[in-house]
Amino acid sequence: MPRPTPHPAGRPPVPTRRGRAGLAALCLAALGLLPMTGVADDALRVQPHWVPQAQFAGFYLAQDRGEYATAGLDVEILPHGPDHPAPRALASGEADIALLYLVQALELREVGVEVVNVAQLLHESSLVMVSLAEHGIRTPEDLDGRRVARWDSFRGQPEALFRSHDVEPEIVDQGATMTALRTGAVEAATATLYNEMVELYLAGHDPDELETISLEEHGVGLAEDGVYVLASTLEERPEAVEAFVRASLRGWQQAFDEPEAAVDAVMERVRAQGEPSNRAHQHLMLEALRPLYLDDTGRLPAPVLDPEDYLMAHTLMRETGTLSREPAEHERFHRPVIDARPE
Repeated sequence: MPRPTPHPAGRPPVPTRRGRAGLAALCLAALGLLPMTGVADDALRVQPHWVPQAQFAGFYLAQDRGEYATAGLDVEILPHGPDHPAPRALASGEADIALLYLVQALELREVGVEVVNVAQLLHESSLVMVSLAEHGIRTPEDLDGRRVARWDSFRGQPEALFRSHDVEPEIVDQGATMTALRTGAVEAATATLYNEMVELYLAGHDPDELETISLEEHGVGLAEDGVYVLASTLEERPEAVEAFVRASLRGWQQAFDEPEAAVDAVMERVRAQGEPSNRAHQHLMLEALRPLYLDDTGRLPAPVLDPEDYLMAHTLMRETGTLSREPAEHERFHRPVIDARPE
């Protein structure tokens, strides 16, 4: 994943549409058509957990098409990438909403941060360990003693894989690119099916030149992207949180129904934050996300986290030493604001 280049003003200039929506809301309030207090009360700061890319296309499209504004929300999507850790932003109060992997949320609860899942978007793992075929790494056991890159911010699942198979690779921080793997600095790296694998193919690597170890197939495939808030936020602003989730789901369905418009929204953020990506990459990423997001009918399923998936994740992370606390009741951790398939 390409590392973000900070914008000189400290944030990308994309939220101009949000600003216009906010101005419109103020004008309506001045005319007595909206309460003035609603503008501030319904302001939400959202922290994605990686750089601008198609992984967040539904949120971008919801913002650009006024889905949030129509729902009475003033949504700011904060600058995002490895320099802006989403767990820290949520825990510190810098963000009202964070997009996190399940393991990241469990790690926050481990240190006493009362986060709750209000919508689950990705129900299975897209992570693989990838290597060049010449290194002969075909099973988790083959990783023992090898130089392996993984993201520090997403260490939970790879660490679970290593510990469950009793292997001790030499760990290197992966950073935001696949350069270390391609240049031979490491023998294996972490990848998602929808981004880094696409990046490797676009860089000229044929599938038969690569070996992958699926975390899902080896019993450590845990739910990924979900929408998280602090418990206090949900208790104090339930209507705003629900409105955000509903508007975001509309944005996601539109993203898959109208991929060209979705990629337009992605590329606007890519350019604004100075990412060295391109339209072809983002289009392929969105298509790779399609089967992970949609059911067999081409629609979004209910955004709920299965209790068994939650308990499996917590149990696995305790067994591998990542967590030590007893799991919170599923009902305390997962409080879906929508428990049925979105309209």
